Amino acid sequence: RVEAIVGASERLDLIASDIVEHWEHRRASLLGKAMIVCMSRRICVELYERIVRLRPDWHDSDPERGRVKVVMTGSAMDPPEFQPHLYSKDQLRQLKSRAKDADDELEIVIVRDMWLTGFDAPSMNTMFIDKPMQGAGLMQAIARVNRTFRDKPGGLIVDYIGIAQSLKDALADYSPSDRDQAGVPIEQVVAVMIEKHDIVCGILHRHTWTSDPHISAAD
Repeated sequence: RVEAIVGASERLDLIASDIVEHWEHRRASLLGKAMIVCMSRRICVELYERIVRLRPDWHDSDPERGRVKVVMTGSAMDPPEFQPHLYSKDQLRQLKSRAKDADDELEIVIVRDMWLTGFDAPSMNTMFIDKPMQGAGLMQAIARVNRTFRDKPGGLIVDYIGIAQSLKDALADYSPSDRDQAGVPIEQVVAVMIEKHDIVCGILHRHTWTSDPHISAAD
């Protein structure tokens, strides 16, 4: 299953480490929030556990406190490790209010499907995507970080799963003005590509591999 590959322990370790490093660098110069989009609820929970293992002070079991939260649906029938991340309707409303408040300490929300549509938080400036998406759903998701806010230069998408072609296809269905609004400055694209290169090198460093002879450095 793709979910098993995407949610492999070693891979999630690398993703968590990269997200923490990336976010600490970004928030040092830009006030705002971030959203992490995962492929499954299991991955949401396991990624959260890895992030707070790296930064214990980001965790708090109180819905009113803590810098990072998982926002997902669930029930009492779900595994025990899911239960701390399942909230009542009132608690979810409270979390949404915190996520929209630029001055609240809640900085990162981890989701699978919730809040990808109909959630408007202008201070949200970064989306880490680790879930295959396409079409209108993808466009609606990335719009979460494209709202105007203070000195925010624009939303940044950090792609861990490879959505470039899906985004290109989705953009083709929009008008030129819509595509302009959804565009990302080239400087941000370069930064993301450098990060992805580092991730791939980290994954492959234990393995013997060679580059494709048909691809040159110029490519």
